[in-house]
Amino acid sequence: MKFKLLYLLVSSLSPGFITAEPSSSSSSSTAGAAPQNDDSTQYPHFVAHNKTQTCTADTHSLPFNTQIRGVNLGGWLVLEPWITPSLFYQFLGKDENTTAIDIHSFCTVLGPEEGNKQLKRHWEAWVTQDIIKELAESGAVNSLRLPVGDWMYKPYGAYVGCTDGALDYVD
Repeated sequence: MKFKLLYLLVSSLSPGFITAEPSSSSSSSTAGAAPQNDDSTQYPHFVAHNKTQTCTADTHSLPFNTQIRGVNLGGWLVLEPWITPSLFYQFLGKDENTTAIDIHSFCTVLGPEEGNKQLKRHWEAWVTQDIIKELAESGAVNSLRLPVGDWMYKPYGAYVGCTDGALDYVD
């Protein structure tokens, strides 16, 4: 049973979190919980509905739900063509020596001056102070994931000159 595995995993990770073995229940209800079907399993702190793979009456859900609610700022400082395709349109129809598929080849093909010019324009527009402020004030997000490249700290190879100023945007 899937929820038996969940019970064992949670109890092994959090000693004392779940203190009793689950018990199967049928057509009874717990205060604050949806009515249970024959497929439900009553745990000390929640009811697992096996058929729908959902839980109700979870006394611990609120603290877990409010701990980390984040958003990824991918494609901003580390280019990813599937997130920021417009930066890569200029390479369509080019051969393998003049096509960029990531930030390394972007810097290689464009060179440090043109690459840095385009990257700075992108850094200014992709994620702004207003966007960060809006996320913070929304109450829906309390953490940001910001992918960074090692070349931002100590540029090497094609990154020299091309990614200059990237860390200026990280506060």
